[in-house]
Amino acid sequence: MPVSKSMKALLLAALFTTATLGGSASAAQVYFQNTATAVTPPVDVYVDGTLLFADVAADTLALSPQELSSGVHQVVVTPAGVAPGQQDLLRQTLTLTSNNAVTLTFGTEQASPDHSRLSLALTTGNLAARQ
Repeated sequence: MPVSKSMKALLLAALFTTATLGGSASAAQVYFQNTATAVTPPVDVYVDGTLLFADVAADTLALSPQELSSGVHQVVVTPAGVAPGQQDLLRQTLTLTSNNAVTLTFGTEQASPDHSRLSLALTTGNLAARQ
């Protein structure tokens, strides 16, 4: 049975729409690095209330990435095994604007006099691939 030109156009439009929507809904690969040697216990990382990285020791790069969609997210870092809101080490809003690989680095601020202020930084790319 021959397919009409209008049917072909409709099918192409549907395919294009599906591909476009699929591309915008993809998620970034997020890696986590813990450089906070001032905090000796391992940490857990919650994003929007969900545990994303668990029991990450200091001076460690979590090699298994997690998927995270573009947009604004609430990140909470706690001592390992402690739920958010009890002993938060850091609570910060994070805006992810790309669907590329990114590394979330937890550490101390270099600008603080005693390097005791904790910070969270977002870097484009997978730091594990650079090591």
